[in-house]
Amino acid sequence: MQYQREINIIECEEVYPPSEDTFLLLDLLNVGRGARVLEMGPGTGLITCHLAAASARVTAADINPKAVKCTLANLRRNGLPGEVIESNLFAKITERFDTIVFNPPYCPGKRDDLMSLAWAGGPDGVAITAAFLKDAPHYLRPGGKIVLLLSTEMEKTALESALSPFQRSRLGGRRLFFEELWVEELTPIQYKEKGAEQTK
Repeated sequence: MQYQREINIIECEEVYPPSEDTFLLLDLLNVGRGARVLEMGPGTGLITCHLAAASARVTAADINPKAVKCTLANLRRNGLPGEVIESNLFAKITERFDTIVFNPPYCPGKRDDLMSLAWAGGPDGVAITAAFLKDAPHYLRPGGKIVLLLSTEMEKTALESALSPFQRSRLGGRRLFFEELWVEELTPIQYKEKGAEQTK
């Protein structure tokens, strides 16, 4: 999905601003018109706005109430439709989606203020991602997928364990001075096995 400069995003206090990881995820997203999409942790709503502009039916959910307000304001500023919910991961999500997109907090650290909610992924950098991946399959439509940004900042063994229930496809990556970022498309293995059985 190409970055559309005509979309006007305003950054907000105590909300994670668009950064290298945001733009990498945006570059590698490919969502069809009319797809039902959930963006988890939208921050300012840059990706949510681009999804809406690409004619996806988009919902955004963030634990940070200031990010919820910021994303909603940026959607409205650009005249774009979309629902924004304050939710700790899937706590207040009731629908199923064709695609769930997440740029998770992936740095090792403690979540002790609003900004740290965006970057601190627990002692190993994987805790929030693991919790997300445990529940995400229940919110996918048949044939649905997860598009997830990952980082070498995350503890490798814990990350591999969290990803083990999924069929994985690497969409692309980018090396920075101190880390590598990459994006994977995930499909629950159990779902794919059930689907294969149904087609026999």
